[in-house]
Amino acid sequence: MKYMCKTCQKPCDDIIEHIKKVHGFSESYIKDSLKTNSNSYKNSFEKIK
Repeated sequence: MKYMCKTCQKPCDDIIEHIKKVHGFSESYIKDSLKTNSNSYKNSFEKIK
């Protein structure tokens, strides 16, 4: 599945990897965000074909 980041307008295959590499979020921050809200990053990406 391909996704388009609404912030930087770059396509990606893996949302978590994109957030870590492109936007510089740490692994622990991402895990904590997903624990509190499993849809944390859903609105920041849209599915593309």
